[in-house]
Amino acid sequence: MNRFKCLASLATLALVASCRSDLSIEPTAETSSLSTRLSWDELTLGPGDLLRVGVFGHPELSTPITASSSGAVGTRVDDEGLLSLPLAGVVSVGGLRLSAAREAIRAAYEVFLQEPKVDVSVVEFGARRYYLFGEVRTPGTFVMDRPLTLYQALAIGGGFMPGAMRDEVVLLRGGPDDLEVHTFDGEDPDPAGMLALRPDDFLFVRRSGSGKFRDELLPILTGISSSLSSVATVLLIEDRLND
Repeated sequence: MNRFKCLASLATLALVASCRSDLSIEPTAETSSLSTRLSWDELTLGPGDLLRVGVFGHPELSTPITASSSGAVGTRVDDEGLLSLPLAGVVSVGGLRLSAAREAIRAAYEVFLQEPKVDVSVVEFGARRYYLFGEVRTPGTFVMDRPLTLYQALAIGGGFMPGAMRDEVVLLRGGPDDLEVHTFDGEDPDPAGMLALRPDDFLFVRRSGSGKFRDELLPILTGISSSLSSVATVLLIEDRLND
């Protein structure tokens, strides 16, 4: 256990130490959130998650079954974090952990049933996403359907393009007021690559000889829907003030 903690600390320090000044983006976070802990424990439900709800002894009250594109069945949490249930109507589950959502659903059915026994499970995660762009074969927005390390998240992009700056993969995390900027080696094995990815993380593989990092980054940041789009706005304002 002590050896594991030591390796975890070294991995975190390695990634923190790898921050480079030539990225021309200054972090605003006072502390680092980097961690090796891969867990869903602290994650909450949100829009896009596919849930299955069962009420013991009342199969007619189970969630309506809708097939997803992957073939999984259940009921989606809508854009407002609401889940539609037979008889009980809509229940707000967005922002709740699974155990709290189960209690909220049980309370909704308690109006109609005596001591309802409710089971809730996540069939498919859709609310947690991360972004991978730059010189990878399959850039885009990806669903986090399981805990991932930085290396695993990078691998989902299908590998590097020929002109990729493989030794400097950039991790952006947070918004304008708590922005973290880190880099890690995406090619040579490095403990830093085993750190945990978080929802809304932005990974970017630079192109060799591309010049200013901001010029590569801004067109992409302005086109995604996350806290980082606010970062892009701040950077654009800074650029105009410096012109």
